[in-house]
Amino acid sequence: MPEQFPIDTNATPEDISRSIKAIRESITDSDSLYQQLVKTLPAAIYFCDADGVITFYNSAAARLWGREPVIGVDRWCGSWKIFHTDGTPMPLEECPMAVTLRDRKAVSGAEIIVEKPDGTRRFVKPFPQPTFDGKGHFNGATNLLIDVTDHKNAEEQSAYLAAIVNSSDDAIISKTLDGIVISWNTSAERIFGYTAAEMIGQHITRIIPPDRHNEEPNILAQLKQGKRVDHFETKRLTKYGELRDISVTISPIFNSAGKIIGASKIARDVTIQREAEKIIRERDDQFRYMLEEILQERTHELVQLNKRLEKSNHDLEQFAYIASHDLQEPLRKILTFSEMIQDNPNGMSGEQLRYLGKVRTSALQMTSLIKDVLHYSRLSSLHEEHVPVELDGLFREVLSEFDLMTEQKKAKVHHDALPTIHGIPAQMKQLFRNLLSNSLKFCEGPPVINVQAHTNNGQALIQFRDNGIGFEQVYADKIFHIFNRLNNRGKYNGTGVGLALCKKIVENHNGSIRAESTPGLGTTFYIQLPLPA
Repeated sequence: MPEQFPIDTNATPEDISRSIKAIRESITDSDSLYQQLVKTLPAAIYFCDADGVITFYNSAAARLWGREPVIGVDRWCGSWKIFHTDGTPMPLEECPMAVTLRDRKAVSGAEIIVEKPDGTRRFVKPFPQPTFDGKGHFNGATNLLIDVTDHKNAEEQSAYLAAIVNSSDDAIISKTLDGIVISWNTSAERIFGYTAAEMIGQHITRIIPPDRHNEEPNILAQLKQGKRVDHFETKRLTKYGELRDISVTISPIFNSAGKIIGASKIARDVTIQREAEKIIRERDDQFRYMLEEILQERTHELVQLNKRLEKSNHDLEQFAYIASHDLQEPLRKILTFSEMIQDNPNGMSGEQLRYLGKVRTSALQMTSLIKDVLHYSRLSSLHEEHVPVELDGLFREVLSEFDLMTEQKKAKVHHDALPTIHGIPAQMKQLFRNLLSNSLKFCEGPPVINVQAHTNNGQALIQFRDNGIGFEQVYADKIFHIFNRLNNRGKYNGTGVGLALCKKIVENHNGSIRAESTPGLGTTFYIQLPLPA
């Protein structure tokens, strides 16, 4: 970029948009100069003349739109479709660029949704600026488009993780390696009596009885070595001086660089359980039988609660891992390579083009991963009502979603009439969507998909067969594990969550799913679901 038009690396989108506008207005001897200049920028940029006709766009804009608009024909915006943030369609003539051209002034603070031809949507902030020639005559506008989808998804992810922590029945606490409390959930307030304001910034020994202060150094020493403390039973002191029996699981917290920066503690109040055990030991034999029955009932309740706790811990650990590594890593790449390009804007080298490719790949990976992991985590909730679901009509709806893909791949799909079950329609749709997507994706030639169904002994039996690439049968169980993939990542995209979702959906409906496959000959999925009584 010419030295007379530097762009500050700390500039806001509005500043960058104004800089691009200034460059365009200042270059009068050659239109190609600023086009070559802007074409290599990583940000999505395009120009319109005074009538709103698109006169130029760079490759970043084309990638964001998912298409290449026709220069001199398309007007105002190159998006396939535009929507307001509430999902209602936005006419092209009402888009921010059209408003800028109409009013001849910049528009800032707006946010829109753009939809690509493949149906994917991105949240975008546009920054249109009117432009004038050397004589001050209005001659069009420039527009800088900032993709904020990943930022919005990250905010939703953080909110979801916070909701899990705050809704837990167990105390969830985080602390530094020096023992200073940095988070304190509502169950911690309930169990120990201290509010978050009273505990955050305080040392954890505030709730440790004096005769047990030696436990904390031992725990911190294990954490600093990267070790986990499982179901450690001890006593803790409440705000009101009461001793509570506590079972704690303590895990080290790692930052994105793999360094241990703190610890997370999940504490469960087992005082009632311990009191019950004491009563049993102290009671006379004449009451033992009665107390043993009570204990059996209580033990059953505790087993169920333990199962819920273990499942909650597992989901929480998955989210913590994703939030600390998989979600932050692509964002870090985006920031790193964007900064490198801004620091050296004079002509794009081959190395910088590779950086841009990495930015694109990382952003797409993060989007897919967030979406799939959120789908998987939401399936953990079994509170949705089961209603009659006509699988035949539902399958046809899902199949229609793949019309374009089946046409492009010349796929053939044959299916029997499918039965009606009791279930959750949205989850059954996701099941069929994932199976169809896999069969269409993992196939070397034109896909052929056959779906057969029959009923037997109160069960619906569905076979989903394709002629795809298949896999070795020894991996038949592994394919249903989350994040496990058997195929070439470079050749077949995906996150490794799809079949894990299928298994979780079927199990949510008290059913089962298994797979039989031969490399090169395709795969058959066998699904068993209970019929309505």
